[in-house]
Amino acid sequence: MSHSTTIQTLHVPTPAMPRGSSIAAALYAALAALFERRPPSRAKLLKEAASVRALAASMQDSDPGFAADLRAAADRHEALLER
Repeated sequence: MSHSTTIQTLHVPTPAMPRGSSIAAALYAALAALFERRPPSRAKLLKEAASVRALAASMQDSDPGFAADLRAAADRHEALLER
């Protein structure tokens, strides 16, 4: 008993790229870059930490626990510079 197998191959051409799609992709990439999150500058981090420490100093007499929390937060904020 003999079996034969027939294979037919169908070739489908690649569809053409829609007109303007490369321009739309470039425009999208440019707009996406505008909204990209950038790390804060060193000067900004130091200034923010200093302002939190100043707030902690002003709160020291009325709420020492909160002032300690603020100082710890400022320390954590400056630790971002080491990353």
